[in-house]
Amino acid sequence: MRFVFNLEETISFNGKIVSPYLTEMLTFLAEQGHETIFVSSKSIRDMMALLNKRFHHNKLIGGNGAVICYRGNVEQIVAFSTALFTQLKEIILKYDATYLIESDWDYAYTGGAYHRIINFVDPFKLAENLPIDAIPNAWKITILSASNRQGMIKELHTLKINMKLIDDGEMIEMTPPGLNKWNSLRTLGVQKRNYVVFGRDDDDVSMFDHAQYTVLIGKNPMLQQYADEVVEIDERIEPKIVETCKKLSVKYAVR
Repeated sequence: MRFVFNLEETISFNGKIVSPYLTEMLTFLAEQGHETIFVSSKSIRDMMALLNKRFHHNKLIGGNGAVICYRGNVEQIVAFSTALFTQLKEIILKYDATYLIESDWDYAYTGGAYHRIINFVDPFKLAENLPIDAIPNAWKITILSASNRQGMIKELHTLKINMKLIDDGEMIEMTPPGLNKWNSLRTLGVQKRNYVVFGRDDDDVSMFDHAQYTVLIGKNPMLQQYADEVVEIDERIEPKIVETCKKLSVKYAVR
């Protein structure tokens, strides 16, 4: 059976590396013949920084489905089209915006050393901060500030992009249309009702909807209706996750 884990706040808590205890659980699943797949809203480089190196060659899905990495190599990226990326760069220049632009591995960042987002930009120093014109493609653009924020938002609304306000509305996040974790799982050969999924985020709905068995970590009203099991977050969260994985390993034992 395939075990799919949303990395954030499911097995990696508060942005910390997956604990040795949970790492051993992941190793146990592999020893039992199960495949572990990791998904995240983060970049592939940030995912690798949270996982033990023994899992870096597993199937990884970053950017909520935008980037697929397998055997340590980025194999697919759902990016803004060249024409659309050019338009977005022109709008950024027009409104004198500061930004974080994520590419397949490297990024472009102009928010300065003291912006609160800096602690989440390549914290393990695995990539390079490139000039915007050196970024070959982009799967996410976050606007940190702009000379005329409302004017910029109004202009962005005319484009075919996914856009939302984050950080209490202070930042603008843009991604290409059609991002979907389930679509990326299918690209990796995962079939409907042929995997177990552990998740917590709204973006996990598509994975929950097509899974054989679903485990919700913590509370999320949007996912509650899809959850076969709910694991509450408390001081025993990691032992409870291990217990659930061992139970499901037996239930879906590889014959």
